[in-house]
Amino acid sequence: MATLKERLIERENKEGSFRIGLVGAGQMGTGLISQIEKMHGLKVMAVADVLATQAMDAYKEAGVDPATVHWIEDDLAKADELIRSGQRVVTHSSEFLVNIPGLDAIVESTGVPNVGAIICSQAIEAGKPMINMNVETDATIGHYLTKKALDKGTIYSLVAGDEPGSIKEIYDFADALGFEIVAIGKGKNNPLDRSATPDTLKQRAIDKKMSVKMLCSFVDGTKTMVEMTAVGNATGFAPEIRGGYGPNCKVEDLPKMFVPKSAGGIFENKGVVDYAVGPAPGVFVIITTDQPKIKKDLNYLGLSGHGDFWCLYRPYHLANLETPITIAHVMLDNAETLNTKCAPVAETITVAKKDLNPGDIIDTLGGFTVYGMIEKASVALSYFGSMRIELIEVKEGNSIYKDFVEEKGYGVQHLGILVEDMQSTIQQAEEMGFTVIQDGSGFGLNGDGHYAYLDSEEDFGITFELIERPDGRKEPEKIYPPDIKQDTKQK
Repeated sequence: MATLKERLIERENKEGSFRIGLVGAGQMGTGLISQIEKMHGLKVMAVADVLATQAMDAYKEAGVDPATVHWIEDDLAKADELIRSGQRVVTHSSEFLVNIPGLDAIVESTGVPNVGAIICSQAIEAGKPMINMNVETDATIGHYLTKKALDKGTIYSLVAGDEPGSIKEIYDFADALGFEIVAIGKGKNNPLDRSATPDTLKQRAIDKKMSVKMLCSFVDGTKTMVEMTAVGNATGFAPEIRGGYGPNCKVEDLPKMFVPKSAGGIFENKGVVDYAVGPAPGVFVIITTDQPKIKKDLNYLGLSGHGDFWCLYRPYHLANLETPITIAHVMLDNAETLNTKCAPVAETITVAKKDLNPGDIIDTLGGFTVYGMIEKASVALSYFGSMRIELIEVKEGNSIYKDFVEEKGYGVQHLGILVEDMQSTIQQAEEMGFTVIQDGSGFGLNGDGHYAYLDSEEDFGITFELIERPDGRKEPEKIYPPDIKQDTKQK
């Protein structure tokens, strides 16, 4: 079988290079263009960025002749003609770029979660393979994007080079060989400071010549939490505790610490995603086996281990410079580096850096007000004053929750309405043309309490849930925040 480089050369010689569209010409996007310019079989033929000169500058820094780069605002036919003739196109509109017919795939590199969500959705809707460098977007709606791409007959993938992709590559290697995977994780190279803000890190960001908000998201831990969420969902590995354990250790300590407590480690169980402060910028996978001969061979080969556990450790990740590997595999083999095909097991939740007052505006990643923390997706309830948000874990068996996720992905499934008399309310709803599609009762301490879902989605865009509260209910397994007063007369 030919090497990856040989296959790319063959593609270039026979059909021309794959034509790639890039959204976001910042540090990561510019580096990506520069790396691809050194390769065969791939070319970044169009770049979109909200700053007009930044896309031009990215091509210039990558060594592309400025005479071959053209600004096109709204003429798809012209942009397509230029690209097919070997010229480059820059524009400000991502929606314009993803709809250029001559582009074979789209790469997202803005780093802004909501922008990434829009771009990924636009590209998938256009039927183009979507390679996403924006891990924040993936940690938020990666499962939705994966399903959307599958439904459209295309592919969605995070990239090699970022920690989630690098971990997944080791995971796939170990999984294919039949090892039992105990834990996965990454090293964190910045001392953790949850209270860090752009102000406290301003000088350090200047010294490092990087965005102060990006540095702040590293230092306050948000970036690590998001990365663990993405790879945890792709593998089905959840954190054991909110935020992870994150011990300080050396590489040689990983197979001692990232194992179950029964073996002297920090975990209650196997199948965990977590991080370590110290072994950076590396990534790791902890493995075990019950085969005696394999154990002997692992020790003979000198793999870092302790007892019945060994560490597969990669001491680097090259971020955007490795992204072309994912692009090549997507285009040549329709093979992703990682995405979330199964129901997510982890989420990145928001925690305040300081006391927030009414009217305070919550800002962005790496900002002044909040930081991220990884948490199990199955955490039950969150309270916001008089509003209650119910997070539902979809279990085995048929339910309207399962139907909703299979059809639309994760999102707001229903709106709860409190009623005093369930039977009379249902009767009124039926007289208005609505029917009950699922209901249940008896969840209260005294066998009371009743809920019913109505088929209201077609008329209102959402399912209505009628709730008749019980007089009292069982104590929940967990309350957050822990000091909140629990109202037992709630469903």
